[in-house]
Amino acid sequence: MKKLFFSVALGIIVFFASCKKELDQVATPPTSQQPPSSTLDLLKDSIYLYSKETYLWDDLVPGYEQFNPRQYSGSTDQASASGVLNAFKKFQPLDRFSFVTSRETSEGLQTGQHVDYGFFVKAASIDVVEPIDSVHWYVSYVYDKSTTGLAGVQRGWYINKINGSPIGYNQAGIGVLNETFFGTGNNASFEFVKPDGTTTSANLNKSAFISNSVLHKSVIEAGGRKVGYLVFNQFFGEPSRNELKDAFNTFKSDGINELVVDLRYNPGGSTETQNTLANYIAPASASNKVMYKYVFNKRLQEGNFPLLKKKAGFGNTSFAEANNTQKFGTTGSLNLNRVFFIVTKSSASASELIINNLKPYMEVKLIGDTTYGKPVGFFPIDIGNLAVYPISFKTVNSAGNADFYNGFIPDKTAPDGVTKNWGDKTEPSLANALNYITYGNFRNASTQSINSVNRQMNIQRQLEPLNRKLEEGQFSGMFKEK
Repeated sequence: MKKLFFSVALGIIVFFASCKKELDQVATPPTSQQPPSSTLDLLKDSIYLYSKETYLWDDLVPGYEQFNPRQYSGSTDQASASGVLNAFKKFQPLDRFSFVTSRETSEGLQTGQHVDYGFFVKAASIDVVEPIDSVHWYVSYVYDKSTTGLAGVQRGWYINKINGSPIGYNQAGIGVLNETFFGTGNNASFEFVKPDGTTTSANLNKSAFISNSVLHKSVIEAGGRKVGYLVFNQFFGEPSRNELKDAFNTFKSDGINELVVDLRYNPGGSTETQNTLANYIAPASASNKVMYKYVFNKRLQEGNFPLLKKKAGFGNTSFAEANNTQKFGTTGSLNLNRVFFIVTKSSASASELIINNLKPYMEVKLIGDTTYGKPVGFFPIDIGNLAVYPISFKTVNSAGNADFYNGFIPDKTAPDGVTKNWGDKTEPSLANALNYITYGNFRNASTQSINSVNRQMNIQRQLEPLNRKLEEGQFSGMFKEK
């Protein structure tokens, strides 16, 4: 796990295509080159050659001799491999995403398996005026089956002490957080402060658990309408799809006629799981129509990928357009003609994909902050003990829209009310969705209210660099399952 100076990230979440067979094929450099002088040289050659073959922008990456993958080195094989793949990004500034991880980590976390405390935190302030002087590390979400979830810790609490040491928004506090989450210790005593000002303590352990994608679901009455509210935190594989099935069966039986999907911390994941969620939301008129298309580099589309063909699951037409057009399935069971998404700068990849895919077919309202901006994805390539993730495709919706690298701008700007629990109708983003449902528009607020929101957003953006550092250890992307 990557240790970050400002990081209290709880796990590097990565995803992989569902190939179970052991794949250890390596590639050799062009015949004009000397034989590899070491297994590490061969590994670096393989990282380059497989990535060059599958990279979306392969035409920008120079040939083997000019690139010289063996020049990159690191303290471990993974670090050396990362050096090779990171060099690809120098040729395409749009690529902020390609990465290398261990195959064990990649495979072990497809279903959301973690070994940690099971919660995430975010720096935020309860101040409503500036200058701010009460910044705390708030619990932004908790996984149900983790020791933290089982202890009853909730979103909206903040960490007051760890092992008796006060945790503030300062260098000492950050040092304690780093040692707690990234050190060798497997347990710690946490003191939390609840929204009512009372404190509670919990002795927590790092443990193995499966993360739940659906953090919250409820039905809220607003404007005479039944509003389904879903907090969806990660597009994992089959487990996520099962959770979505249960959630939407509940919404259907409860007779909802409005839907708010909260993606504020969702960094992406499986495009197949995105397909499932999109089918639950889309109107009946979208059935059997194009949802989106995958676009790969020219050589993949033409079947010219000799290295990848050596691996199970890939054939001559694997990347042909005819085999990579996703259509809507059976839709319209909820009879929705619009959907509200709550988003932030942490909403990325598959979270943005569903927004882009639904826009041509129904009214889509965004509330919160501009999304991350990641219209591209990858599939992993297993090489030795590593899983390599070069950016290998982009997606295009039915209207031809594809390149949202600057993210999606919200229809209504609203701060992330991390001091409030899920489903609290006074939480700013959810409140705006409910107001629109009640009054038919985002009501013009008083000057005082507008100024308050502006101050809250200004404070949030002051804290954003530190929170972005915190998130660097997390996966952000979408992948295509085999």
